[in-house]
Amino acid sequence: MASRRNLALALVGSTAVAIAAVALARSSRTHPGAQERDRIGYPPLDTPKPIGTGIWIVDGGPIRAMGTVLPIRMTIIRLRSGELLLHSPIRLTAALMEEVKALGRVAHLIAPSMGHWTFLSDWQRAFPDAKTWGVPGLRDRRPVRNSDVKIDQDLGAAAPEDWAGEIRQALITGGAGFNEAYFFHTESRTLVLTDLIDNLEPGKLPSITAALMRVARATGGTTPLHVRLAVRAGGESAKAAIQEMLALEPERTVFAHGNWFKDRGSERLKQAFGWLI
Repeated sequence: MASRRNLALALVGSTAVAIAAVALARSSRTHPGAQERDRIGYPPLDTPKPIGTGIWIVDGGPIRAMGTVLPIRMTIIRLRSGELLLHSPIRLTAALMEEVKALGRVAHLIAPSMGHWTFLSDWQRAFPDAKTWGVPGLRDRRPVRNSDVKIDQDLGAAAPEDWAGEIRQALITGGAGFNEAYFFHTESRTLVLTDLIDNLEPGKLPSITAALMRVARATGGTTPLHVRLAVRAGGESAKAAIQEMLALEPERTVFAHGNWFKDRGSERLKQAFGWLI
């Protein structure tokens, strides 16, 4: 019975994860207008905003994804060397490029999940010396193979020498090809996620998007349904990885979509994963 249940979860999770990945892949070249950007996003947009020592977020103009309109966010971490790590790069503008250059040398571009890679090519052209990292399996996805994005190295289950001792890192590997790397910046005690938590605000979204996101449970500061299915299908190893993440007790938690956890990070993180733990 348990094996049948896990198989069903894997099949449903596979479909949901595939839809989510396709949605993000199709979003990269279509952007809402100025008024819609400000209403849906988290202004000021397309500019680094400090949230702690050596860490910034950049709220981008919302993306269109298969009929929905969603806010999106990038995180920048400055290493002790002065080099920058860009987590989940968003749409690159000339102004943003100059502001990022003012913070330090861009050394690492991170594709932390199967869906958050579609803006990488512009950043790679702007910063050709930067190394691009992706979650395992991403380079093998057909849309990635058919793009001009180059993945230099896979992210591992622990931080590489490039940022070990400054950022703790691990992988949450679920069923149906789901893979997300999380990053914990020790100096600011900030946890950086991508899709494991969504906290979209229905009042900021178009009505159709708001309705869909409510159904997907992407509006309550928790894990959306399609990701839950994939994580459950990952079994005890995925659950153990999330428990290890919770044990980090961050002061704040940043994620790609919605109103991030600016305070009570550890408490709110545990609430977000109450469905699993």
